[in-house]
Amino acid sequence: MGDRQLDLLTWEPSPQVLVFPLARRLEKVRRVADLLGRKHGKDADIYWKNTVRGLFEQLQRAGIAETVIADEIRQFQEAVQFELRQRAYFWSPQGGDAA
Repeated sequence: MGDRQLDLLTWEPSPQVLVFPLARRLEKVRRVADLLGRKHGKDADIYWKNTVRGLFEQLQRAGIAETVIADEIRQFQEAVQFELRQRAYFWSPQGGDAA
């Protein structure tokens, strides 16, 4: 192992950027779901790709590792899909009625 010992008085941990989770940015999730709900086909695909690209670049500029970025975007996608499903259910004739 060697004679090297960690000097706790001079040791500095490497800095780590903590990001507020994308999936918890409810206004962003709702806005994206709203716009996606109005778009169809190629327009929806283009909007989604541009949204993901923007989020990726934002996190990359903040110094976030690509594996973390991929996980954040996956969770954001799940949150947007959940929002879209909720809207479809509560706005449909069979869902959302308490009676």
